[in-house]
Amino acid sequence: MSNWHERFVQALADGTPFPSVQAQAPGTTLDEAYDIQLAFIRAQDRSISGYKAALTAAPAQQAMGIDQPVVGTLFADGDFSAQTSRVQLSRPSLLETELGFISNEAIAAPISAADIDRCFASVLPMIELASPNLEGPPSGIDLVATNAASYGYIAGTPMPLQGLDVDGQHVSLAQGETVLMEGNSGSVLGGQREALAWLANRILALGLPIAAGAMFMTGSIGGVAPAKAGRYQARFGALAPIDFTLG
Repeated sequence: MSNWHERFVQALADGTPFPSVQAQAPGTTLDEAYDIQLAFIRAQDRSISGYKAALTAAPAQQAMGIDQPVVGTLFADGDFSAQTSRVQLSRPSLLETELGFISNEAIAAPISAADIDRCFASVLPMIELASPNLEGPPSGIDLVATNAASYGYIAGTPMPLQGLDVDGQHVSLAQGETVLMEGNSGSVLGGQREALAWLANRILALGLPIAAGAMFMTGSIGGVAPAKAGRYQARFGALAPIDFTLG
């Protein structure tokens, strides 16, 4: 199993799907999948901008054959925020509406929901451009090993976290007159602060650093939609909207 990360790096270079750990090594555990993920992240030698949660909804976990949410790493070169007039994707992707948070201090010890307003100063609307890129039927093991479908994101305008009801925002994504998905921001892992604390603690448990200025995405609000060419409108309640075009 020691060369899985090398095979994933080669797949990225070749523009081919990631080979399936689940199919070729069916006894792989979730802990072993995270070991592969960490090796894959380090082998890419890319600047890390933050972290993401995935499979935060129970039905999504069940579909992937696991019983818990998973995490992945965000890369700085996956930031499409300056390209909203025409976002060009290099491989098939999915769209997700999420809330993001920016840490205002380094985090080195476990935190709770009560610590969030001290550790994080800003909240922002976000679009995740997720790309599982998996060979064969998807599984939780494969998703974890390949960095939780991390591909890209669009970050909106941040606003102060204090004073905002982060669990009371209606979030939606539309393409033209068609609403693709919608949901309440508080539906993620029992609430945004709880989700954020869980994500930070899971990252620390994996031995990854959390620096001041790190970006966190807490998970999909309202589902996912295929990323197709066209103009999109994302709304996030009291937060700024995000309008973008996929070319």
